[in-house]
Amino acid sequence: MITTEKFGDYMQFVLSSEDLRVSVMELGATVTGLVFRGRPIGIGYARAEEYLEHDAYVGAIVGRFANRIGGGAFPLNGRTVEVEKNENGNTLHGGADSWDRRVWQGSAEGDSVLFTLVSPDGDKGFPGRVTACVRYTVHGGELRIDFEGETDADTVFAPTSHMYFNFRGEGDILGMKMRIPARGVLEVDEGLIPTGRVLPAEGDFDFSVSRPVARSYDHAFVLAGERACEAVDAGIRMTLDTDFPALQFYTGDWLGEPFGARGGFAVEPEIHPDAPNHADFPSALLRPGETFRRYAVYRFEEGSF
Repeated sequence: MITTEKFGDYMQFVLSSEDLRVSVMELGATVTGLVFRGRPIGIGYARAEEYLEHDAYVGAIVGRFANRIGGGAFPLNGRTVEVEKNENGNTLHGGADSWDRRVWQGSAEGDSVLFTLVSPDGDKGFPGRVTACVRYTVHGGELRIDFEGETDADTVFAPTSHMYFNFRGEGDILGMKMRIPARGVLEVDEGLIPTGRVLPAEGDFDFSVSRPVARSYDHAFVLAGERACEAVDAGIRMTLDTDFPALQFYTGDWLGEPFGARGGFAVEPEIHPDAPNHADFPSALLRPGETFRRYAVYRFEEGSF
């Protein structure tokens, strides 16, 4: 079932099944509420205005390029493209005041809600007029997000969802159990920009079996297959399947008020951060006549795990 309501100045769609209720507003195509069997398991602000007052990308769709681009520049067709820098001389999630702060056009289509955004040529420095579409679908205890994009000129394109979860409802998420069946983790420098090396997922980065999260993370794991992760806490298990090649695991250290540090965790399916600057990373290039298509499926269960 899909209903609509006002959330501040914005239209909000509510997708509901017997198990799962997902609220998504047109600002940022943002998931503002995630309730599983009556229990809040996602975090969101109480007022729509707070999504514009904070910069933690809570629940939003980020793009054009999710995660970081080193130095705010990359090569494309023999020239250097410079894009907006908004984090220590680098570009994060497409630049400041990007897609998380745009009003997307939303419409209910059957059992889904489709959000569409047109990003003009030169938006934050990115070339090409891009049309981005994000579709949310709820079935039972499952939330599926489908990403699409088209362009009229060569560009880079790699969006993601920046939902945060806290199965306890509030408080520090350390101690929750996480499994990430990765084949490696990207080595990064002090600015969290990949060096190009893929390191073995071992030691603190070994989540090949489910184990408690005991430290902070903001790292990209290179996935071995479509099962991206399994998170267990407070009697809830979430599995994430995706055809993105990497997963950013972020423990929310800079979430800030009202959630506090590590008040929620994000698992962001993605193309490798800084991919346009690494020829051996999966390509983020999108050309005219092509359609970018990726998906992410979050499944929730309740029980003793």
